[in-house]
Amino acid sequence: MTGTGVDDGSTARRRASWKAVRPSQWMAASLVVLAAGAAVVLFFTAEVCDQQLASNGTVVRVCRHPQMTDPPMVITGLVILVLLGVFFSEVSGFGITLKRQVEEAQSAAQDAIREARQSDARHQETAEDLADGVREALSRAQPTGRPAEPPVDPVDRLAARYNEIRWTMASGRTRTQAMSDLVDEMIRLLRGTRDFDVDQHLHSGDPGLRLAAAAYLYANPNPVWGPALAEAAVTEDKPFNEYWVLKALREVFRGHCEQLDDATRALLQRRRHELGPGVDRSEQIRKLLRDCPARRNGRTVV
Repeated sequence: MTGTGVDDGSTARRRASWKAVRPSQWMAASLVVLAAGAAVVLFFTAEVCDQQLASNGTVVRVCRHPQMTDPPMVITGLVILVLLGVFFSEVSGFGITLKRQVEEAQSAAQDAIREARQSDARHQETAEDLADGVREALSRAQPTGRPAEPPVDPVDRLAARYNEIRWTMASGRTRTQAMSDLVDEMIRLLRGTRDFDVDQHLHSGDPGLRLAAAAYLYANPNPVWGPALAEAAVTEDKPFNEYWVLKALREVFRGHCEQLDDATRALLQRRRHELGPGVDRSEQIRKLLRDCPARRNGRTVV
């Protein structure tokens, strides 16, 4: 009967894999087997005898089988591990751990957990934005049925547009791009403005007005607002807002690192730890702390 191509290919691969084993590996494998066999024989047949002092004052000879902690057994075990390191190239020095496989598995697990958490956060954010939109629509309803007048102030109009984007678009790249275009409009509008109430906007209950405060300080950085801006960043419940508050914070402290006090630094470090790696807001904090490293007695503290 004629053999199938699958059987022939499988046999050929097995032969090729055996041929790929180097002579040194064959020798190491043989020595591993011999050393392991010798260890087993010694463990069950050989005896270790010591002279001990009995309770009556006489010296007696006491014999026992070898233990794993005896020097000969320890040396034999180390020899086996060294030989395993030769035969299996993935085993690290003295065969202690399979580091590569363990690290890859841990990294994959951490990535999966991080993605799951980010996905949950996006879903929660979308649900909260939808609820905000419903509440806003109900608050605007009037008995006469006439729609509410749109805001006159250009900053208020942009803030309202930002909120509508959040209420009507699903979380994703398209929405993020629309919000990014809008904050660019805010920055252009507010650059050079002098009569802007930073405190009122920064602590407003309206996400769009809070974003306007971040845009203003990004366009007109003032280190006096550093601590308040940092506090607003770590308490902001909208990730997009937090991202831009942190970008504004970098501009505020640019060239004014001496204004970054220890309390504000500790606040940012805690927030970075909460966010974890791989998050854009965490990266903004990392860049800020890198640009303004801590100093003690005129020296940078690592």
